[in-house]
Amino acid sequence: MTMRLQRYPILTSMLLILFALPNSQAEEAPPPEVHYYDLDPNIITNYQKPPSRRLGFITVDVQFQVSSVANLDTLEYHKPLIEDALIDVINSQSEADIKDRTKRKDIQAQIKVRLTALLQEETGAPVIEEVLFTKFIYQ
Repeated sequence: MTMRLQRYPILTSMLLILFALPNSQAEEAPPPEVHYYDLDPNIITNYQKPPSRRLGFITVDVQFQVSSVANLDTLEYHKPLIEDALIDVINSQSEADIKDRTKRKDIQAQIKVRLTALLQEETGAPVIEEVLFTKFIYQ
């Protein structure tokens, strides 16, 4: 058999290369599932403007990124708890934080921490991957 392989050095080389290459399709993990839950209706609440003690109004459209369809059902079931937590976090923000575009990521992070803790307590598992604002309008 070695005699036959020596007759076809190009074929032998190609076979060795073919078997030496890793099977990239078999080794790749399937992409993670990504689902989005749109909290409907929008959150409309107020925040206090400190010097004048007048109220400012804010409308926020929030979506949550989750990793499974089951988590979508969990968010729908706990919707009142989620809305309450969102309103509490937004109401606790200062006018400067609401109006500062760079602080929005901080507000999203605060919401994620709060909801992760609440939903962990309710379900025993992490549910939310990311909090996204698709609309953020203040007056």
